Amino acid sequence: MINKKYLKNLRCKEINNKNDFIYDLYSERIVDSLEIISLNFKNILILGDHGTNIYKYILKRYKDSLITICDFKKINPKYNKFDNFTDNNINLDLWKNEPKNYNLIISNFFLNFTDDISFVLNKIITSLIPNGFFIATLPAQKNFNELKSAMIKTDIELYGGAYNRFNKVIELPQIIELLKKNHFKIPLVNLEEINLEYKNFHKLLLDIRSMNSSYYYKDKKKNFEKKQYFELLKKNYKVNNDNNFVLTTNFYIISGWKNHHSQQKPLKPGEAKNNLKNFF
Repeated sequence: MINKKYLKNLRCKEINNKNDFIYDLYSERIVDSLEIISLNFKNILILGDHGTNIYKYILKRYKDSLITICDFKKINPKYNKFDNFTDNNINLDLWKNEPKNYNLIISNFFLNFTDDISFVLNKIITSLIPNGFFIATLPAQKNFNELKSAMIKTDIELYGGAYNRFNKVIELPQIIELLKKNHFKIPLVNLEEINLEYKNFHKLLLDIRSMNSSYYYKDKKKNFEKKQYFELLKKNYKVNNDNNFVLTTNFYIISGWKNHHSQQKPLKPGEAKNNLKNFF
């Protein structure tokens, strides 16, 4: 089970509003997807205060839209000056949504902070109006593999075994199944990869820390690691030929629509007017 008290404290740390570097890389993928959609979304919900690039894009493109941000904490104060911004604290596992209220729902690395993602996806689909659009990013299984490998090796050397340090992630087949189960139309799941290099190991750890990627389940190791741990972790960490620290982030971009009569429907067997072999 997720330790919600610890997670809330983790996300309320001031560091989260100072360093959105990796989050904004994910945000760019969301923005790219929205760019090809011509609809003018009037009521927008953002689940998770992650990635200033998303806010900037929405404020520029959807100037007259109402925008709501939900998180465990208050949003970045610099957005309080906009009249069309509102914010709410939220516990995803107890979310009381507003049915058929939003045209667009965006989530950037936030849906993974729940014990029941199917419940949250159901709340999202019911919150959308017909022809409403949902798009989100989620961590994949191999996200930050270099860090995981180094931490396991460091744990074994210091403690003779590895602690649980890596949060659970949802697998690709399960994502597809849940999107279909919750009646998302035209569901899409893309696996993305971004490769980063750091000359400074402390900067790498700072970027990771700003993402709330610390292990947040109830069996979390109680005491904090000392300087010795991080010195050994650096020694065990993978470097490339340029002696830079390598960090690979793998993540999913998932999306889907609320059903609407205007959406293209697949043909039933026997309804096609042309035979496929005629085109080859």
